[in-house]
Amino acid sequence: MLTIRATAAAAGSFMLAMAAPLPAAQPASEPAPPGRVELVEPVEQVAASTITGYLKVKLANLARINPANPAADSDDNQTLSLFGREDLIAATSAIYRPTKCVPLPSAPDVLDDIARRAADTSVVIINESHEHSDHRGFTAEVAHRLRPLGYDALAIETLVNDSPDVPEQFRAPFVRQPALPYLTDDDGYYSTEAGFGRLGRAAKALGYHLIAYEIVISGPPVAKLTRAQSIAEREEAQATTLAAFLKANPGTKLLVHVGYSHAMEVPTKDGITWMAARLKAKTGIDPLTISQTTCRGGSDTTHLAELPADEPKGAFDLVVDHPTARFVQGRPAWRVAAGDQPVAIPAALVPKQGWRVIEARPVGEPDASVPIDRVAIRAGNTVALMLPPGRYALRVIDVARPKTAAKSRR
Repeated sequence: MLTIRATAAAAGSFMLAMAAPLPAAQPASEPAPPGRVELVEPVEQVAASTITGYLKVKLANLARINPANPAADSDDNQTLSLFGREDLIAATSAIYRPTKCVPLPSAPDVLDDIARRAADTSVVIINESHEHSDHRGFTAEVAHRLRPLGYDALAIETLVNDSPDVPEQFRAPFVRQPALPYLTDDDGYYSTEAGFGRLGRAAKALGYHLIAYEIVISGPPVAKLTRAQSIAEREEAQATTLAAFLKANPGTKLLVHVGYSHAMEVPTKDGITWMAARLKAKTGIDPLTISQTTCRGGSDTTHLAELPADEPKGAFDLVVDHPTARFVQGRPAWRVAAGDQPVAIPAALVPKQGWRVIEARPVGEPDASVPIDRVAIRAGNTVALMLPPGRYALRVIDVARPKTAAKSRR
């Protein structure tokens, strides 16, 4: 029988049926046999109402999504992706629709070409779609290839950039405790997604220094800004922060992970100058800019593509074209290619109604860490956890649907 440890706040919130037992639990000090994934007992059970911080916000957004028709509103796509359910949005999201980019005539290995070109500069900027976990996995591969070239700092858009007057004890955990081997749920908005958490783990293991550079927002706005003014304010603040870091740390080599257009190093047709272009002007450093959002679905393998004719000339130095997303037991197939094993979620944990979030962390890690996997499941699901070999403790978060169906907007 599956053993459940419920907190007082969550006790009695759901009943568990009999199910096949998990693999036999071992003392936490014992490693899993090589090549195997083991889930240990007991399973911790909590209610979403007990969660705080950034995760609380996202759980509230998930609660407002109808489990019976989750992809009905495109505004929910990021939330579903952050909870590991890219499979629910891939068929309808324009961000997953294949483009018709032209492959480069020559076909060098993508990572080899990135490393070769990164050796000629000290700043590499790579973007992502906030709906694609594979973009974070690819950036982790890039970080691994660049580390021997002297790249030692990783700036990530999502990381909390506290204003200077925030007391040390209230700063984000990645600042207060840089030696932690993991990111926490309060280190950033997008970084609570498991793939982002893995990028953070990989960077920390490689010895990267993590940098926050997002615009600092303190107090109400003094005036209503136009869209162009708002973008300009944000891009200027980001570029200024990164330029100051580079000036204060001569000799450092910087990898920057951004969203979408922030990586563009020339102005767009509508006259917007994004962060990469501003950083280039401020530092005199010509960055290697890489887009993962311009092209997709060109073949069954990741390759380099030509910049489409409708993009400004010189917008990106390299365009990476990833394959069309595929899924294994409801989870991204790229995770299997990266070494994960699909692990069935015990039937006793599948909800009868509503959403439930299943988390898997290495045994002994606190609940504050971004788990190795975090996935939202609903009634009738056959969704798997995706885990590399190791021993994991599970936490179940029961998500109650609010009485009103009105959605919160971020």
